[in-house]
Amino acid sequence: MQDYYFIIRDTDPAQSLLLEYGFIDNPNDQEKLQNDLLKYVEAVVREVTTYGGYTYRPPEDSNEDFYTVQKGDSLWSIAQRFDVSVQELREANNLSSDTLRIGQVLKIPKEEVLPPSMNEQTYIVKSGDSLWSIARDFGISVQELRSANNLSTDLLQIGQVLRIPRTIESEIELEEYIVQRGDSLWTIARQFETTVNELRRLNNLNSDVLQIGQVLKVPRISVSPEVSPETTYTVQSGDSLWSIARKFGISVDTLKQANNLVNNLLQIGQILKIPTNQESPSPLFYTVKSGDSLWSIARDFGVSVAAIQEINNLTSSLLQIGEVLQIPQS
Repeated sequence: MQDYYFIIRDTDPAQSLLLEYGFIDNPNDQEKLQNDLLKYVEAVVREVTTYGGYTYRPPEDSNEDFYTVQKGDSLWSIAQRFDVSVQELREANNLSSDTLRIGQVLKIPKEEVLPPSMNEQTYIVKSGDSLWSIARDFGISVQELRSANNLSTDLLQIGQVLRIPRTIESEIELEEYIVQRGDSLWTIARQFETTVNELRRLNNLNSDVLQIGQVLKVPRISVSPEVSPETTYTVQSGDSLWSIARKFGISVDTLKQANNLVNNLLQIGQILKIPTNQESPSPLFYTVKSGDSLWSIARDFGVSVAAIQEINNLTSSLLQIGEVLQIPQS
């Protein structure tokens, strides 16, 4: 009771490490732990690997590169080695100074190459690029690329910013999406079949930090008429297969089959496919915003407060910003 660090004493000859993720009595730490669990777990694997003197290798499906600082390294030399800017290194690693320590693991930002149907308006030239390869990657002609950038020669410089003309075929319809608890740019990009870079561009985002209730522009996904109607749901804290199945009026088995699930374990931020019945209307949902009340929501949708409470199993009238409510339909 007097020394809570006693847990790491008297373990000789084994070495003990105490890892602190955060404190659940701190609201900010609590939210980070809930929303960024997998990042925290991988960070521990990375740090323990480095501490033990081994070379860290990110997961095979990771889109990130890492570098362990060596003696004589500086931010400038590392930026030169990986063909990124010093500022990009600072932002990717939340660095407030340029001081590095030997053994420190740095995240190396990677420029995401986009398919032609989702090209960006600008592109930064990398080592090995040519006008021909860039035009090919974005599905345009070399002449279009020259004209868009007023180029009199085909010579390029690393770091040069090129404008990428968007063809009529590549224009996309947009809709709005309200950020919910557990969302990240990556989960939203996957949900709307786009990329993180495209979401940043569409919304003029300078960072990947999102706020619950924030409105984002996202590509509208066209649904083929011959495909069975289907919606998606982002798993939130406290969800279970049973509660989600009940919310959408389907069975747990139907939900598991639609998502090829072999067990009942869910992860916050996981995207689930929700099969819907063509004979019944799709469920209607509403994300609570600042200033909302059960009375105002019920009035806006022309239903009673009791009906909203019943369909969402609410025992009180208290609401949280970002909470998703199902709206009863006649």
